[in-house]
Amino acid sequence: MAKKPYFAQNNKLDGFNHRAKYFWTLEEARNWLKSEGGGTIKKRNAGVVYSFDTPIRVWAGIEAVEENATGI
Repeated sequence: MAKKPYFAQNNKLDGFNHRAKYFWTLEEARNWLKSEGGGTIKKRNAGVVYSFDTPIRVWAGIEAVEENATGI
């Protein structure tokens, strides 16, 4: 089963409103964050770190969405 490649997390610090979701597309993640008041998007396997010369694929931040973002 394929895993959704995008992870979006809102900026809210309140424990009851702090949310995160997985998405298939970057556009879906952007739209959700705009409705949540902004946040950050990360992508699965977007970065590489090395451990004992072995490359390990990791999540990496790719975009920040602001509350009043207008999408160009």
